[in-house]
Amino acid sequence: FLPPYSPEYNPIEQAWSVIKLHLCCQGISFYQSKAQYFELYEACDIITSDMA
Repeated sequence: FLPPYSPEYNPIEQAWSVIKLHLCCQGISFYQSKAQYFELYEACDIITSDMA
């Protein structure tokens, strides 16, 4: 049983926060061409099992 909203207990919430932070720091807009796909894959590579 989890409380109604508990991002600290949900690893995917932590992963998305790391991805969003990386994209924000890179200044990526999702209206750009193919650059956003590269940055999204790069952001996913940042996440390690230690973060879970």
